[in-house]
Parts: sequence; structure tokens; C-alpha cells
Amino acid sequence: MDIVEFLSDRIAEDEAVARKLLDDRSTSETGKWYERRLLLECEAKRRLIGIIEAARQTALASLVSDPFGEDTHWIPGALEWTGLSLNALALPYSDHPDFEQDWLWSP
Repeated sequence: MDIVEFLSDRIAEDEAVARKLLDDRSTSETGKWYERRLLLECEAKRRLIGIIEAARQTALASLVSDPFGEDTHWIPGALEWTGLSLNALALPYSDHPDFEQDWLWSP
């Protein structure tokens, strides 16, 4: 399982729990406010993952199309940035059994 798949699965789990609690009549108004906020946070994480993945794909495509080109000096930094960003998004899920300890690495 790669980190994007891991994050997508965790976000889907968070959304499912939030929706279940929003449908529960015993959930307080404060609880409902929190669950609505959690749903928005899930959407924000999905958008960030999309942005990060687009940057990673652009870097990889540039490397494949011109591996020895002069204009590829930015690619290693971009790939490092995308990896570190995904690692940061995975941090709240570090207690999950599918979490890989390598994702804790940061500079």
C-alpha cells in the first residue's frame, strides 16, 4: 500500500464515522458541528493530496521526457517536497496498523 492509498482509506474512514454521527439523533449540536468540520477537513485533505500528486506526476513526467536535460535540476527537490508533504498528512494516522514507520521521516 502506498501512502496515497493509505491516506485515501483513512480519509474515507473519517468521513464514514462523521456521517454516521451526523445521522445519529443523540449527537449534540456541538458534536454535529464538529462532524461537519471533520467532513470539510477530509475534503481539504483530498484536495491537498490532489495538488501534491499533480506536482509529483509533473516532476516524474519531466524526468522521463528529458532525463538528462539542463532544466531538470528542480525535479529532486520537487519529489522530496511531495514526499514530505504526504508524510505530514499521514502523521495523525501513525497509530494505524498499516502506517509505515518510514513515513515518519522528515528533514
